[in-house]
Amino acid sequence: MQRLFMWILSFVLAAGSFILQAAGDTKAAELLKAARAAIGGEKAVANVQGLACSGTVQRVMGDRQVSGELTINVQLPDKMVRGDSISPMGDLVVVTEQGINGDKLLRSSKTLNAPPGAMIRMPAPPAPGSDAETQALRNSRAELARFAVTMLLTAPASSSVEFTYAGEAESPDGKADVLDLKGVGSFAAKLFLDKSNHRPLMLTYRGVAPRVVVQTRRGGPPPSAAPGQPGDTPASEVVDISLFLDDYKSVDGVLLPHHITRSVGGETNEEWTFKTVKVNPAFKAETFSGK
Repeated sequence: MQRLFMWILSFVLAAGSFILQAAGDTKAAELLKAARAAIGGEKAVANVQGLACSGTVQRVMGDRQVSGELTINVQLPDKMVRGDSISPMGDLVVVTEQGINGDKLLRSSKTLNAPPGAMIRMPAPPAPGSDAETQALRNSRAELARFAVTMLLTAPASSSVEFTYAGEAESPDGKADVLDLKGVGSFAAKLFLDKSNHRPLMLTYRGVAPRVVVQTRRGGPPPSAAPGQPGDTPASEVVDISLFLDDYKSVDGVLLPHHITRSVGGETNEEWTFKTVKVNPAFKAETFSGK
């Protein structure tokens, strides 16, 4: 994990590689065409309207590393839900779901096997109609756009993401073409494409550091209210976040990454390992209900 982390940080934009905006658009279109061809072709990629990813997650929580089960379900153009089942201590299991369904924010959590007498306090969803909910919806739409770009090299139409050529990056392990992504509101990211095989290598962006807050007490007064869901609190620290993609496998004719490492503020924070990825699954009605 440490070698991968250092490899990510070693990327630097090559000096003098920026070009005029008009030419950048043409270059970006050429690179996207080559990248989509590399993962299966325009037709095969365009046919993917839904993904069901399931596997495991390893996460750093303070000075500990915890693990659990992870699911990410996406139905384009506007539905995505991530489910985590994490054991932060002993037999305690914290189950959370967060995502978006159109204009509806999806947030739910529960605990299983809590120790006798213990009180588990999870962050509460933002109040309907509040500024916090508006920000959470914006964050969730951005999360959907980033996931769609990393997996399928496309973004939901509602995100209005534009791709422009940003230059070339290099590391001791190779070189990459870099695309700038800009969309609705303040959406911005950089996508790194491997120059040798044109597959997506990494996506970077500025965002709020994800937080997981689990408070436990035995007796005594209840703890003070915790802030909103991870990433939904405007006062939280904004940092550099990187997603590194590897372990590509063919699923219904499309090459999809089955391992994603997330670096937050220069430190490895999470690793996702997908055991299965299904293309265009028949989702159950409750999948995006938030219940």
